[in-house]
Amino acid sequence: MPFLEVNDFPGADGRAPAARAEAARRMTEALAGCWGIDPAIISCYFQLYPTDAYAHAGEMPPPADTRRIFVKLHAIARTADMRRAAAAAVTRAAAQSYDVPDKAVVIYFFERTVSEIAHGGVLEGGTGHMT
Repeated sequence: MPFLEVNDFPGADGRAPAARAEAARRMTEALAGCWGIDPAIISCYFQLYPTDAYAHAGEMPPPADTRRIFVKLHAIARTADMRRAAAAAVTRAAAQSYDVPDKAVVIYFFERTVSEIAHGGVLEGGTGHMT
């Protein structure tokens, strides 16, 4: 069950809530499409950072043209080609949703093996319940 953690900023025009809804839809569709998975298993979590809670190159607040939207993609490990496809598709989806250039979107992959993921207290990979 992949999930995306998105660290973003309020837009000067107040578009953050609408941009987030659009980003959730577009990023979910993009990831599901390039990995061939059901969109129903993908979650998105958004964390809003005010401009005085982010620095870049030691500058706080950073100029608007250096602000980045960081996306952490948590999932079972995929091949480099699958990560490459996801990076391109999710970047494009986020950039379009937030109306920023692709270079303003940064994606980090946090991958796990199946046996490192538990749902409902049950460790995946056939090892039974966790204690």
